[in-house]
Amino acid sequence: MKLIPNAKLCTGCGRCERACPTNGIIVIDKIPIKCMHCEDAPCYNVCPVEAIQWIGDKVVVKEDVCIGCGLCIEACPFGIMRMDNNTGKVFKCHGCYMHNEELCKRACPTGALQYREENVIDKREKLASKFKKIYSYI
Repeated sequence: MKLIPNAKLCTGCGRCERACPTNGIIVIDKIPIKCMHCEDAPCYNVCPVEAIQWIGDKVVVKEDVCIGCGLCIEACPFGIMRMDNNTGKVFKCHGCYMHNEELCKRACPTGALQYREENVIDKREKLASKFKKIYSYI
């Protein structure tokens, strides 16, 4: 299940940022931005040294393997992959794969971070249905 930010509920308090153990979530203009752990993760697909791995349903950067090439930063559609200037390694949200719940969600006082896989699937199916109707006329 994916933890999806709801910008309508976000107040921009930054508690999620402070709770994140990897500094992997940022709030910009009251919009929490974090890794979506994509099903076909572009960052995973471009990593030449397999420093990006799947642990359960989370996409995780293994910093000890990362060579700092930055290909994953360019590939990420959400712009959440960042380079640590001190280590020269990439870091991002790892989805708190070792916990039952992501710490940013637990810290959010307004519930702006919600597990909403059902909504994502419903929206994807509705969009696909609309495209099928549009393209059936062509």
